[in-house]
Amino acid sequence: MSPHDPPRTPDTATSPDAAVRARPSVLAAHAVLCAVGTVFFLGSFAYPWTTVEDGTVGPGALPRVAGLALALIGALMLLREMRTGTILEGDGHVEEDSEHAAEEQRTVRRKLIVVSITIVCAGALIPFLGMLPTLALLTLFLTLRVERLRPPVALAASFGVLVVCYLLFVVLLRVPLPLGVFDPALWSAP
Repeated sequence: MSPHDPPRTPDTATSPDAAVRARPSVLAAHAVLCAVGTVFFLGSFAYPWTTVEDGTVGPGALPRVAGLALALIGALMLLREMRTGTILEGDGHVEEDSEHAAEEQRTVRRKLIVVSITIVCAGALIPFLGMLPTLALLTLFLTLRVERLRPPVALAASFGVLVVCYLLFVVLLRVPLPLGVFDPALWSAP
């Protein structure tokens, strides 16, 4: 190794010194992404690509495009992991030789459990609060409690999610979202 060579780090997949191999958990995650994308792509053929009345984008367009993209990205990530393996900084992999390995592993597991429970609770709230308020509350909770962002930043992120989802799904795509207690038909019934 000459003095002009860049320093090598043993924790990157590009380093020749690293003994990197495919991790089964990462392979499984990428295979699941690929499978979910394939299911959505194939299921989208049950719906028309365009609407017959006015020729606008139909209900099959979004799941077809998103499913195909997810399947392709999952397949590429799966191939990359099988060929070279990866250990990237920030991907949740905790090195065993770290002095804080046990505490870091507990933190990662605790975050995973909190996020999983929160998503299930958010799914249960959708029929009552509606989709958009639930997404905003989900974002607020996760940014405050899991990511530990400051309250003004968490509120801004939550409001941003609300606005972007409204513009994307309600205004642009005209998707009828569950409104929950905010449904005007609920309050205007005699």
